[in-house]
Amino acid sequence: MMATLTPSIIALVATSVVCQVIGASLMPMTKGLTEIIPTLGFGIAFAIGLGIMARLINSGINLSALLPFMAAVVPLCAIAVGVLVYGESASALKLSLLVFSCLTIGFASSMS
Repeated sequence: MMATLTPSIIALVATSVVCQVIGASLMPMTKGLTEIIPTLGFGIAFAIGLGIMARLINSGINLSALLPFMAAVVPLCAIAVGVLVYGESASALKLSLLVFSCLTIGFASSMS
């Protein structure tokens, strides 16, 4: 059964994405989980993001729809944070391949 995409479900998906991106963004600051404050933020952000995903699945969102969507969106957002916040390099080829890979995941998940 697939739940209807209500505004509250869309808000929960967006919140889960934001929490997971925050968690991923804090990873470099944890210095291999040796810095306490960033490590706590990292753990809390991921716990909240994954907890929201569990609630979404419990509410009727198909696992086979939610996980591929998250597997495409979270890395794309994390790439943006890496480039914009951490100054990581971003060649056109690298970005194109990463975006193409994420889109392929999303397309593959829509196949029946």
